[in-house]
Amino acid sequence: MRFTKQFRANAITVAKDDLLADLKRLPVIIQLVLLFMIVIFVWNSSFLGYNLTGLAWVIPFAFSLLVLARNMSRVTFPFFLWLPWVLLLFISLLLVDWAQLDPRVIPLQRTLQLLSPLAVGMAVSTWRPNAVDLQAFLATCRRLAYLLLLIVLLKTGVLLTGVLPSVTGMAAEAIAVTLFCSLFATSHIITRSKNDLILWALLSCIPIIAVTRTAIAAAMLTFPLSLAPLPLSRRIVALALIALAGVAVFNSEHVQKKMFYSGGGTLEDISSSNEDFATSGRTFMWEKMRAAAKDEEWTGHGTGMGETFVYRLTRNIAYPHNDWLLTFFDYGYLGVALYILCLILTIRHGFFKARQESAPEIRLLFYTGISAFVPFTIMMFTDNIMVYASYFGNLHFTILGMAYGALCEKKYLSSSSYERT
Repeated sequence: MRFTKQFRANAITVAKDDLLADLKRLPVIIQLVLLFMIVIFVWNSSFLGYNLTGLAWVIPFAFSLLVLARNMSRVTFPFFLWLPWVLLLFISLLLVDWAQLDPRVIPLQRTLQLLSPLAVGMAVSTWRPNAVDLQAFLATCRRLAYLLLLIVLLKTGVLLTGVLPSVTGMAAEAIAVTLFCSLFATSHIITRSKNDLILWALLSCIPIIAVTRTAIAAAMLTFPLSLAPLPLSRRIVALALIALAGVAVFNSEHVQKKMFYSGGGTLEDISSSNEDFATSGRTFMWEKMRAAAKDEEWTGHGTGMGETFVYRLTRNIAYPHNDWLLTFFDYGYLGVALYILCLILTIRHGFFKARQESAPEIRLLFYTGISAFVPFTIMMFTDNIMVYASYFGNLHFTILGMAYGALCEKKYLSSSSYERT
């Protein structure tokens, strides 16, 4: 209770500061991650001939490498848990058969995109934030969440027309929302803040507005499937309410138009064998990829071969909108198994750190970091979230890295002095 009161007192103090004051408390690497996320929300185009979405992960990644070159001894993020996956990526990159790749495919780029969140998390973990620093970060995330909500409402025209569109092309924004939903669901569970629960509910509506089907489920499930300590009874009630809301959303006109070519259907009609079920050609593509992947099912075809296959199948699409399938195609059962292993080890490591911690700010970050893997793995079934480092991965591992850095800082301070910072 004492820690919760201190947490809320810190929140009030930080709330009085403006955005610039909060940002000044954060290191450059975190500023870059947040800044580029804002930029690509507002203006996802090109700059000086370069795609902004690409720059949004390249620049933080490059800066992270500079930080690590100077401060590798200060890294507290458990990067060793990811070494099996990292080793597989580099070995696969070295063994690429360039002659068989589509000219548009760049294996090095895909490899670095997959490594960017890890590098950012390690770089952030070299920082030693105190309680007020963490509150400044959380306050900044709240502002960013409200900004994202406003941007979606403006881009979709809902604020002007009050009508929900049937197609928006805002899958990336909907993916980012699932991370913020994890943050504020966890914050509510840890602090009992009603404002964070309201913000979570508002953010959960964004995938509905954006008509991004899997993101709708992923965002809503962030609360009942949070890894933060939540009584089973509350989880069951939340799941029941979400199920009712899900049925209502499914039967809404704009979702029905997205789900079925005819513009209407039932839950029983959701099937890959149903020709009326709108999959935008994904089912056909996935079936072809699964069949081709079996040729090298144990070790995969190699980095970039999945993209090459999709290009040859579709001519102008690079990814199959299924990261589990793409990982299987490129790296086989070995790659999928190693990736799952690294995810489980990271969740386990963060979970035990969170349970042992008493400071609410640090517990919140740890529980958010590990809970965010839930929507992440869900979105992997129907999207390219692994390479969306600028929308999800970089900020996700920033949260984890900050938790480990703060934990290291606290070791050198007594609990009472930490509370007073």
